[in-house]
Amino acid sequence: MASAASEAAIASLRGSARVRGAQGTHDAATAAWLCALPCAVIVATAILLLGPPLGTLFVPAPGTYTFLREELPFVRPETTEHARYLIALTAPLLATLAVALAPRWQPRIGRRAEIVAVAGTQVALVCLVVASIVAQGRYVFGSAYNGGEVRPFHLSYFTPATFAVAGALALTTAAAVGSRRSRQRIARLMRESRPRRAIVAALVLVVTIVWMLPAVQSDTTIGLAPSDLFYHLQFPYDETFAVLDGRTPLVNFTAQYSSLWPFVNALSMTAFGRALLTFTLTMATIGTLALLAVYGVFRRVTDSAVAALLLYLPFLASSLFLIGNRLENRSSVGTYFGTFPLRYAGPWFVAWLTARQLARRKPPRATSLWFLFTAAGLALINNGDFGVAATGASVAALLWAIPGGLRRPVLLRLACLVAAGLLTALALVSLLTLIRAGSLPQLARLVDYARLYALGSFALEPIPGVLGTHLLIYLTYVAAVVVATVRALQHATNRVLTGMLAWAGIFGLGAGSYYVGRSHPVALKHHFGAWSFALALLTVVAIEALAAKPPRRTIAGALVVLFGFSVMACSLAQVPRPWSEVQRLSSTHVPVETWGSTEPYVPTTEATAAEFVASLADGPSRFVYRRGAPVALLLTEGHQVAAAYDIADISPYTGTQSLQTVQRVAATLHALRDAGGNTVVLPGIAEPSLYGLLRRRGFEVLTADGLRPYVEGRTVPYTLRWPIVGRVMKWVDMRHLHPRALRSSR
Repeated sequence: MASAASEAAIASLRGSARVRGAQGTHDAATAAWLCALPCAVIVATAILLLGPPLGTLFVPAPGTYTFLREELPFVRPETTEHARYLIALTAPLLATLAVALAPRWQPRIGRRAEIVAVAGTQVALVCLVVASIVAQGRYVFGSAYNGGEVRPFHLSYFTPATFAVAGALALTTAAAVGSRRSRQRIARLMRESRPRRAIVAALVLVVTIVWMLPAVQSDTTIGLAPSDLFYHLQFPYDETFAVLDGRTPLVNFTAQYSSLWPFVNALSMTAFGRALLTFTLTMATIGTLALLAVYGVFRRVTDSAVAALLLYLPFLASSLFLIGNRLENRSSVGTYFGTFPLRYAGPWFVAWLTARQLARRKPPRATSLWFLFTAAGLALINNGDFGVAATGASVAALLWAIPGGLRRPVLLRLACLVAAGLLTALALVSLLTLIRAGSLPQLARLVDYARLYALGSFALEPIPGVLGTHLLIYLTYVAAVVVATVRALQHATNRVLTGMLAWAGIFGLGAGSYYVGRSHPVALKHHFGAWSFALALLTVVAIEALAAKPPRRTIAGALVVLFGFSVMACSLAQVPRPWSEVQRLSSTHVPVETWGSTEPYVPTTEATAAEFVASLADGPSRFVYRRGAPVALLLTEGHQVAAAYDIADISPYTGTQSLQTVQRVAATLHALRDAGGNTVVLPGIAEPSLYGLLRRRGFEVLTADGLRPYVEGRTVPYTLRWPIVGRVMKWVDMRHLHPRALRSSR
């Protein structure tokens, strides 16, 4: 598949291969290979020696996080690992500096020594790839990765058959690119025309929709969904219902995945109905548009719709990579909305806007750059993990691709436009929060979860070892930045390719911090989208190198890139069957015995349940329902329940599973009292330490005999049957038995 983009790649790289330096001749591409091993040794040494002392900077101040007793086993500090990754991020910068200074040192290297060094580096690269593939298959993921709930397991992302097919595909592609007759045929296939562009665009849309179909679920079909999909979907779904329930992210609600997309989802659900089908269709639509934006990037990189299609298809399959083993009723990255589209959609739109700027023949206008960085600012505010990476990537793309990008006037102009765009995004979000909640956004909420995991060390998991698929992904990003540097120094004519290579590398390295913290092997699949994006761009460069006459000495590196992209192309075998997806969506069978409801995501309408969940205590034995009454529903679907019962769930988090610390519980109870409420509803099986914390805050549990002090092992709370969680219980603030929320109506 990579061969189909050859002619576009060839046309894109017309920069000079060798330029004259002060002391002799030097080649930027060769210089990159020459400095690869020395830079790797320097960075590896710094990682080994400086990681432990720098890791102390990630230790939070005492008392910052006080975890509930049951959560303590999941607190695993990885301060040294965090510091080492930050050091690893300097590798592309060091290599970039070394390549830029090549005119000073490369001419001093003899011709024969240069040939031997380049060949040795390429051999080392091939050996490293093979060793990482072998090491990945040998890793055993034990209790640190599964909580001791399941047996230790292996996870190889690709089978030996996949590697065999990918190797054959890479060699076939290289042979086709090396043949003059084949290149002529490919050139005719790649030729651009308006009808061909329209046909390819329609095909891209249809294929993308087919791949996104598994993300569509209804209130009925969700009961049949794989358990991981069923579980994880609750959290982003509740974030949208928090907006529908009157909460405002960044003000009185802390979103785990996305601070801005819930507003878009809420608008859709207000217009088309508050059902799971509406939510998932909206998510699928956002995801489809984001993927189409990446196709737009590829089309501008290659200037050929057909070439863009052949780059896009492997990217599409890799971005929506399977998480489970089932091809039907599947769980994939595309059904895990917390990653796609909530994290990825914003950055992909920013990438498209960046490519549009680079494709302009004239220097980008100030208004266009301002709009670009306003969009980048919105992506940053939506999700800091990937948004910061996308913003930095766009800055890097412009610096690498715009002529004279490092000159002081250009830097000052760009810095001013970046600041203007980010401030505009902040102003827009501030206007939104002022209208909704009468308050400016609290930006600390944007990094609340990130701080809990990174600094609080909650739910972290170690990287299994140095070698493995994760190392290959990291090296791909580094290579993308270095290749972009080489192209910039060579003044390559295809500025879009140069800039987007820099974009892909910087974004991948920044977004990769998510995996470095929680290094579960499944979490790495969520980075295949960014990885395949970088591989697709490197493939264009690799094909140009293979097509050069005479072939360049760096042919081994080009073959490695083709092999990696061919591995991604093999993911197309995971394509969903449209007829199976239609059958799934029309199915009505739900395992009632598993979830306790035929529609487990829909709050029950039984009068007893509504009275139990939606009423406030008005004295020691009286409960009263009032429209809009504030209640702390510490359920994963709490805000959805509140919207259904026309009350207000004041919880700033999504259920007890987001209340890992004493500080978060205290913030929730403080919000309840500020709102004039006194009632807490939580799952019937919760952490006993949470009960003790409620008691110390003046709460007592409701039993069959009324409100009673909770004594572990002796007190029996009164519980009500509830879907998914089994049963729910009720606690009341004894210090505010006549809450302010009921006084005005008494």
